[in-house]
This record gives sequence, structure tokens and C-alpha cells, in this order.
Amino acid sequence: RARVEHMMLLGLRASMHTASGASSSRHDVYGFEDVALPPLPSGARLVLGESRPKVPGSSSSAVAGESHDTMMWSKLREYVALHERDDAGACGVGGEVWPAASALCEWLGNHSAEVCGSRILELGSGTGACGLYAAALGAASVLLTDGGPVELISLARANILRNRHLFRAGSSVEARRLRWEEHSPLPRDADLIIASDVWYRHADGAANAALARTLRELLDQPPKPRAIVAHEHRSREAPFDATLPRWDADDELLEAFAAAARGHWRRPEGSWSRRPRCHGRGRF
Repeated sequence: RARVEHMMLLGLRASMHTASGASSSRHDVYGFEDVALPPLPSGARLVLGESRPKVPGSSSSAVAGESHDTMMWSKLREYVALHERDDAGACGVGGEVWPAASALCEWLGNHSAEVCGSRILELGSGTGACGLYAAALGAASVLLTDGGPVELISLARANILRNRHLFRAGSSVEARRLRWEEHSPLPRDADLIIASDVWYRHADGAANAALARTLRELLDQPPKPRAIVAHEHRSREAPFDATLPRWDADDELLEAFAAAARGHWRRPEGSWSRRPRCHGRGRF
């Protein structure tokens, strides 16, 4: 049977929490600010190249007499429309570092003893942020895989070169193309499978089904790996500070993936979550 107890999930709320006393943060759910990955135990930080579509700035969106709130709503609409296009930059949305990657890196750092010496496989790696973070924690080998635009693999390989001085001697860090939909031969011998933000389009049932099948096949392989997936709760309707009955409640994107995964294993199991920080941007 599938190793259902090893399919874990990190939940990251994407709401902009307004708890009093919280400080401003670089984390930003809509991409107007850079996402800061946590530092490594040594204090060093990864250096990651990104390929971002140009987000209209306030200078291009501002109209004389327009309020701050109106300008921000305009920027949000333009940003969301830009990222819903198929041609949102050569690398698409995978060319950016998103908040879920930061959460997954934080989890990896909190489990560095498990990561050190392990063989890591990252699915939907994009820039390679999480896999490279694992490599810098002392992973024996890291394989970054993505099935998006071919430019993503070039971007990931460039990021490997930027950070190779942080990897332990003798470790292997590679990037290669892997499309779940094509039933490609899957990598073997992973101890830990990681992924972040790999189900973010509710309508893409085929991609969800392909991912669920890929994870099942990987989890059935010896040496019985563990899978950790970071997910950003984007579609919740509950208030930001509401106490939900379950960690996975009120999230259409997560439910769509869980529906595709039924028959392979039971629902993903919650492992760890992080509430968002306050954003010092008026009422936004």
C-alpha cells in the first residue's frame, strides 16, 4: 500500500494578518516585496536568480489624486491578471520564489539532522530554492525537477552554480526536466521528497491527478521515502483570525488535490503551519 503516513503537508496561510504589535515583513503574498528565505544555520543565505514578469509599479499605476488604497487595488488586479496568463515571463510563475518555499526552507532548517546526509528529490522545483537549501544543510544529493518551461531548468542550474560553495564536499546537486503528465521514468532512491506550491490552479484537474500518481509511485519505492509538501492557503473565505475546525478546512485548492489523490492514499496529514506577519502598508 502507499506510505500514507509519510505524506505530510505544511500549511501556510496567505492572509495578511493584522495582529497588533507585529512588525513589518518582507514576506508578501502578492509578490510586491521579495520573499526572504531563512538564513542557514551558519548565517549564510542562498543567492537565487529569478525570472519575474514585470509588476506595474506605483509610478505606472498612479493617477493624480488617486488614494493609496485605490492604487494598491489597481496593482493587485494587474498582478493577478499578469500571473494568470500562460506567457507570464519565460519561466512563468516557477521563475519566482513564493512564500510557501520560505515555509518549506524553515521546516528543513528545523529538521536539519534528518536532511543532512539524505538524498533529496524536489518536485516542481522552479528556482530550486528548497532543494538548494537542503543541499546547503548537508544533503548527500539533491535532484531538482520541473516540468514547466525549459528555461526553468537553465535557471535552476544557474542557481546551483551560484550556491555551490555552500554544499558539502562530494555532494551531488543536479537539475533535470520531469513532467508528471508524461509518465517519465521517475528518479529512484530518494529519502525525502519535497515540493512547494505544486497545486495552485483549481481548474487543472489533470495536473492534480498526475501529481497524485507521481507521488504514489515515488512513495511506493524503496527505501520508502517521506514526502513534505508546502502549501499556501490562498482561497480561504474565513476571516484571517478565524479559528477553523480543521487545519485543511475552507481551501478549494487543497480539496481539489485531495480529491485527485483519493484512491492513492488518504488526505495529506498536517505537519506544521505558520501564520502570516503584519504588512505595514495601510489597511492592506
